Amino acid sequence: MVKYIIASRAVFFIIVAVLMLTSTVYMPIVNSQQESIYGNVFDYIRREPWMVPGGTLRVPMMGEAGTLNPLTFTTSWEFMIIDVVYDNLVALTPDLKFVGRLAKSWELLPDGRTWVFNLFENATWHDGRPVTAGDVAFTYNLLAAVGNKTRWAGVAILIDKAEVVDTHTVKIYLKNPYAPFMLRIASRIYILPEHIWSNISDVLTYKNENPLGSGPFIFVEHVPQQYYKVKVNEYYHLGRPLIGEVIYPIISDPDAMLLAFSKGEIDEVTWSIPYASIDMVKAIPSARIHEVTETGARFMYFNCQRYPMNETLFRQAVHYLINITEVVDIIYLGHALPGSVGRLPSILEPWANPNLPFKESLYPFSLDIAKELLDRIGLRDIDGDGWRETPQGEKLKLTIYSPNYDPLRVRWADIISLNLQSVGINTEHQPLEWTTLVAKLDAGDFDMLVIGGIGDLDPDILYDLFHTNGGWNSGKCSFLDLDSLLEEQRYVTDVNERISIVWQIQEKLAEYVPLLNAVHQKFLFAYRVDNFDGWMLGPFTSPDNFFSYMNLYNVKLVKTTTTPTTPATTPTTPITTPTMPETTPTTQVGLEYTMWIAVGVVAVVAIIAIAVYMLRRR
Repeated sequence: MVKYIIASRAVFFIIVAVLMLTSTVYMPIVNSQQESIYGNVFDYIRREPWMVPGGTLRVPMMGEAGTLNPLTFTTSWEFMIIDVVYDNLVALTPDLKFVGRLAKSWELLPDGRTWVFNLFENATWHDGRPVTAGDVAFTYNLLAAVGNKTRWAGVAILIDKAEVVDTHTVKIYLKNPYAPFMLRIASRIYILPEHIWSNISDVLTYKNENPLGSGPFIFVEHVPQQYYKVKVNEYYHLGRPLIGEVIYPIISDPDAMLLAFSKGEIDEVTWSIPYASIDMVKAIPSARIHEVTETGARFMYFNCQRYPMNETLFRQAVHYLINITEVVDIIYLGHALPGSVGRLPSILEPWANPNLPFKESLYPFSLDIAKELLDRIGLRDIDGDGWRETPQGEKLKLTIYSPNYDPLRVRWADIISLNLQSVGINTEHQPLEWTTLVAKLDAGDFDMLVIGGIGDLDPDILYDLFHTNGGWNSGKCSFLDLDSLLEEQRYVTDVNERISIVWQIQEKLAEYVPLLNAVHQKFLFAYRVDNFDGWMLGPFTSPDNFFSYMNLYNVKLVKTTTTPTTPATTPTTPITTPTMPETTPTTQVGLEYTMWIAVGVVAVVAIIAIAVYMLRRR
């Protein structure tokens, strides 16, 4: 029996040793779960002999692009142009795999903070000059220098430097290991042409009205209040898109956008179709609907640089003045999740804290409790005019701004405004045109402001939103104990430890309530397949994404001399098997690694067989 135990233990340690060998032969370590997060970009670009290039895709925008600067843009409409004109190092596919966009391969060195990227040699800028490692190093060094003043402030502080190894190889050094580097930096930062941007005196105020990038489309023109236009980059290094050109008409009214869609004047509705219009859209033979639950929220900023928004009790009082469950059921007709007081929606497992009570449990609708909290911070009606004054006896009047193109947000902003009035706070609600709203937000010129978005698959988005120096902390609310936790979670590589910290962060957010998260909306995007087909869909992305642009083909131009392997008008099947990106950085898995795994497995099997044989003989 003793010999059996000794032999068993020997077998165990031999197996462990072999597994350790096979996992360290190819550095850095890549486990079986992590292998699934990488893919080959060319597996996501379909080309058939019957696909004919050409045609104009029409994708509407709801507002003007205030800037096309990849460092400072703030809106979805600006992103739509920037994302097809410029390239990132890598891209996240609709089924949540990282693939190369400018980088054909990459690896993380054993120190855990140095990344090496090898670029596609045939990538060029739209003026014909080659894309080199120098451009990548310039972009990342620029980000390290001034990025704390851009939309990338939250991640720019993580970058130490970048250096050129050779023409198509670059090293990026981080100050500390950062688990979501691939998701939050490599797939987000747009690479800039050094020969242009090195001559710009102030990159932070530069509007970049005629952007020149390396992406699949070349910027053509912008007619103010009418449209933007891009044309195909025939020499794109991943293969030219089949679309000939894309026109982005500016349609600020959702009903007008839906009408244009129903007439076939545009190919997609880029804002959620009105829920009451679902049946009407379904009745259009060539229309398809794709639902996406946002990882961000429809939410309201409190300007903590102004009184009384800087008072936690005031922000809590506002939470008591709206019933989120009713907002979901009545305004959104059930097409939303109740806004989490911890910000992260419940769909973001395992990061969303499952022990966090719903808003209605923590802050149930109650005018009486709201009044009590306002009394506690000294907001009282001193002169008897029905409106509360400040503790110093000064008149108080607050304004809530919201985007006028979204009737749903206008409605619940109305509710908050009216209920603030009912408890004695003189409040008005002003829906604003989009560019005016964004200008107010960027300037910090607001009391409370309703907006939306700003979500991610990784919880480090909480740093951007709530850290004192976070790039999206537009309300400027600041809490030292929250800052320390937000910093700590960034550098923890143990997943379970990081989950614990992220859950603590959400508990503090539920107490401090720096934002009012109304809902996590379920967007119903509509797209047509009678003009273009080949849409690439995923659970977290709208139909207008990089991979759709690379795959869409004009149905009416399909060759009639060749029988398609797939009918041109076959409805696109969404990808519905998402795998959340691992937060542990790894390297791209190649044939060499697969070979070593195979060798390791064979060795383990052989050792087990020999051990069992020896045990039996004993």
